[in-house]
Formats: sequence, C-alpha cells, structure tokens
Amino acid sequence: MICKGRNLLLLFIVIFFACSRQNVENPYDEGVYLNLNDTVKYVGREACKACHIINYLSYSRTGMGLSFDTANRNKSAAVIGPDSILFDPYKNLSYQPFWIDDTLFLKEFRLINGDTVHKRIQKIDYVVGSGHHTNSHIFLSGDYAFQAPFTYYTQDGRFDFPPGFEDGNNSRFDRKIGLECMSCHNALPDFVLGSENKYNFIPDGIDCERCHGPGEIHVKNIKSGIAVDTSKYIDYSIVTPTDLPIDRQTDICARCHLQGTMVLMPGKDFYSFRPGMRLIDVMDIFMPLFEGGKEDFIMASHYERMSQSNCYIGSEHGFNCISCHNPHISAKETKFEKYLNVCMGCHSESKNTCTENLQIRAKADDNCIECHMRQSGSRDIPHVRVHDHKISIPPSDESLKSERIFKGLIAVNNSNADSLTMARGYLLEYETYHPDEQYLDSAWVYLQAKNNSSADYHFNALINYYFLKNNYAAINQLAESKGITTILNKQLTTIDYSNSDAWTAYRIGQAFEAGNNLMVASYFYEKAVDLAKYNLEFQNKLGSLFVKRGKIIEAEAVFKFILNEDEKYTAAWVNLGFIKMHQNQINDAENMLNKALALDPDNLQALLNKAAVKLEQQNKAEVIKLIYRIEKISPDNPQALQLKKLIGK
Repeated sequence: MICKGRNLLLLFIVIFFACSRQNVENPYDEGVYLNLNDTVKYVGREACKACHIINYLSYSRTGMGLSFDTANRNKSAAVIGPDSILFDPYKNLSYQPFWIDDTLFLKEFRLINGDTVHKRIQKIDYVVGSGHHTNSHIFLSGDYAFQAPFTYYTQDGRFDFPPGFEDGNNSRFDRKIGLECMSCHNALPDFVLGSENKYNFIPDGIDCERCHGPGEIHVKNIKSGIAVDTSKYIDYSIVTPTDLPIDRQTDICARCHLQGTMVLMPGKDFYSFRPGMRLIDVMDIFMPLFEGGKEDFIMASHYERMSQSNCYIGSEHGFNCISCHNPHISAKETKFEKYLNVCMGCHSESKNTCTENLQIRAKADDNCIECHMRQSGSRDIPHVRVHDHKISIPPSDESLKSERIFKGLIAVNNSNADSLTMARGYLLEYETYHPDEQYLDSAWVYLQAKNNSSADYHFNALINYYFLKNNYAAINQLAESKGITTILNKQLTTIDYSNSDAWTAYRIGQAFEAGNNLMVASYFYEKAVDLAKYNLEFQNKLGSLFVKRGKIIEAEAVFKFILNEDEKYTAAWVNLGFIKMHQNQINDAENMLNKALALDPDNLQALLNKAAVKLEQQNKAEVIKLIYRIEKISPDNPQALQLKKLIGK
C-alpha cells in the first residue's frame, strides 16, 4: 500500500510540474494557427495526457478512442468458439478464427470428402473498430497491411465476411489497406512513400491530434512555461475546435464522417487536411444522388445525412455535430436526456409542439430520436443498425413505393466542384464501387469541358478513362501524340502518396504491352517502378515483361525483390517457378509453385505450370489430378485441353 501511495503521489507531482506555467498575453497573430503548417509534427496522445488527464481517460473509452489496436483478447469484442466458422460457397473455402494465448489467428481451409486438402494459417495483427458495431481485422505481410476475410458483427453477435467480400467477391488475403482507409480508422501512420499499403509505423487508435491538429509547438510551449490565458485569448499553437467558425468545426468531423468517393485536389493527399482548414481545399467527397423510393445511407456518412436536415439548414449552420456529441465522452456514457435536451432547445412546447398522436408519443416515451432519427441498416455494411442522422419527419408508406432513380454524383461538401474534379469522381466511383457504364459516360462528358485547368491531371484522367474502357489504342495514340520522351521525362515525374503519375505510367505500359510494343511498354513500367518502388503490382508487371523480352536475370532480380518485401506475394512465386522451369531446374520450380499453391490453392497459372512440371517428370497421375483442379476453376481451359492431348486423355 505504501508503494502504491508513493507511485500515485509521484504521478501527481509529475503532472503538476509538467503543466506548471505562467499565463501570458496572446503572443500570436489573430486567426493564424501555427500548427496548420505542414512542418509541424504530430506528437501522439501520450504527450497530451499529463495536462489533460480527465479528457484523456474519458476519450480512451469513446468509439474513436477504441478505434484501432493490436489484436489481443482485451481489444477484441468477438466471441470465438469451436463453431465460429465462415464458409464461402463460391470458393469452397472455410475460415476459422482462434486464439493461442493472447494472439489471434485465422485458419483458411478446404475440405473434400472430409479431408483437408488446403490449409493456410494467418496471424492477425490488428483489430479495427470500437466493437460498438464491428471488429474487422488486419494482418501484416512484411510491412504491408491487408484486411483479413472475417469480421465480427457485434450487434448480432456473429461472424461474417467484411463488406465487399460477400457474394463471390472474397479476395481472401489480398485486400490492401491503404492510406485512405488507415487515415480515418486510426491516427496518422508513417506510410512509405511509393507504396500502396506499406507502413513504417502504425499507431494504436484515433488520437487527440486528429481533432486538435499536430501538437509539437503547443507541447514545446507548455514545457517552456509559455501558455495563453484561454479565458481571454485563443491559443493559436493548437486548435480548439469550438474556437473555429462553425463550418470549420464541421469540416473536422466531415473529414472521416463523410464517407464516399474522395477526390483529392491537385497536390493534396490524405495527410494534407489539418483541423482548422477547409475540407474543400483538400478533397471533394462524392455520393450518388437518388430521387424517390426508400432512402438508404452509408454507415459513416453522418455529415451527408445531417446536412439534409432542416435542423441543420434552418439553423444557418449554427447546429452541427458537437451540438449533440461531446467527442471526449462515449455515447454509451452520455445520458439520453442530453440528446433530447438539444431537441427541446428549439422544439419546446411553447415554441413548436409535436403534432404526433399522443398515444404514439407515449409509446415512444416522448423520445424525439425514436421517430426522427430512426435506426436502420446501412447500404455498405451488413448486420449493423445505426441512427439515421437526417433528422426528419418519417416519410409516408406511399412515398416509399415509388421507384428509386439514380440522378448522378454530387460533391457533398462542394456544390461548385469543377468539371475535372467531377470527371475524376465518376472515374473513381466506377473503379471502386459501381462498375456501371453510365459512370464512364458521365466522366467523358466532364472530361470534354473546356475549363479543365490542370493539364497534368486532365491527362492522367483521360488515360484512366481509356484504360477503364479497355481502349488501349486510344491510350497509345494519345501517348504518341504527346511524345513518349516528353511524357516520361517531363510529365510523369511526381512521387507522392497518391501515386497518380505512377498509375498513369503503369496504365500506358499495359496499353503498349497489349499492342505488343514491349520496348515502349518496358519504359513505362520502369517509370511506374521509379515513381512507386514499393507498389509490388508494378514490380511484378515489370518482371513479367522482362521474362517476355528474354531478360531473365533482370526478371529474377525483380521477383526476388518482391518476395523480400512480401514473402506471401503469390504471383512472384509463380513467376520464379516459371523461370526455374525454363532453366531446367525442375525441383526448384516445383518447390516455388508449391509455395504459391499453399498461399492460393486456386491460382490457375501455378496449377498449369505445376502440371507442366509433372509432365516433365512423367508423372501422368499427378497431371490428371491437376487438370481436374484446373477445369473446376476454368472449364474448357485451352491449356488444360492441350495437356490432355499430350497425355493421351
């Protein structure tokens, strides 16, 4: 007890001295937040703890504070038992999470006639989500982050596939977790430039600085005894959201609670937005607009729904997210009367009497939210129920019967999005969510507008459009008209977190490869790799082209680089196996193909190459087994038919 008391005393002494300071007059220019400068560093939530212990402790229990952490029993909300098995009927694969001590694993397996013919076990590194609605799961392969193919849905207490993995779309262990995903579900990570999903460091949850901005200057000032008397002045070394204009307050929330298709402004990335900025200066967020029928919404697009509410519109933006929510206190710990009091502040009996039938009101305990922010599912995430943040009078049953008609995309946070941004929005929506030709048709209309101001971004968007249309001839013609050397040396030169120029180079390379112009294709693949060295898809494409051109030594070096980065990159094992086959190193080839098939039992090229190895080894029985597996995946596969002829089947 004595030791505990001393430790507690020591804690308070440390806090006292860390926060001891002399209030000074406001030393800053009015309205200039110093931490908006991109040279100011983030310092992490622990640096805030000493002076803000009460907020620190309460925030750590909120949904945001619990958003992300290492995978351990304490973090996980999942109830895992021997019957916690997911089955994918499309791929005939099953998934079973399990614990070993405090470490979470996922087993992928396939049973045929009761026998296990495939098993892959993957350690899980992180749990995403507070557990209020879901827990999803991330694993690292090397330093590359991927989503695992299972999610625990807390409200129903069940496992199912993550959104986008269902209905035959199970991408297994290949969904990359890029900066866009990580930067909303977590504090800002140390992301590796020139990659899609490689990280030097991943934090452990959304922290104070996501709402207050980077704290380097503020912490230095406090440690130096410099503090502004905030009862009289604004401290411009750190952002206090309530000091901001109402629209800038809302932009902080909208950065992550306006989920949709995010189109970054030229020169911006997912690090660019800092609290106190205008979101419109960093990105436009697009959502599909519908007319008629039953409304639905994205789970985390609270701002989009709120912005349609008369409470928001009629208040001239005096009503916003923090009118109801205290970001430092969990919604679970907030008394329900707090929310009702916000409603009654404008809708008291003396001002605006509720017109609902008294019996219905009594049944709902006069709960405004029950009627006007009804709970429902979301269109993007299954098995969840959330309050609709469009505060409104429930529609009549008759109005819900009308047809729901798609009217186009809108930039929710920007009613004046320019034509090039609109085009990029439609392209990204097509590529990411809705591969419907009408999105490409709309993109083309906006691409033809005369006021498209950014030549480089317009060129990149045109290439992307033609690529999505599979119009490789148009890409080749456009590239040749601008000049191959000019594009390579003067236009595609930017290394940034979006990899925009690298993707354009990659797409042009694919177009020239499709036209069998392998020399020019290699120039563009090499440019893509120069700009985004750690995009392993680009590396693999370059290595494959080296094989086509007979540059085997160069190709082998590329595939070994990939596997040094990510030893579970299946295609690199397949391609190395192919090289070993042609070097007549049959045993090495078989070993590499077996590694590929252990990672992906249905990899068609690995199965075909292994069948060729077994044919070389004159193992007819194994060739027949492999042909059977190939034809289950790809009936009437021409290479399988050729193998059949070679063995006399």
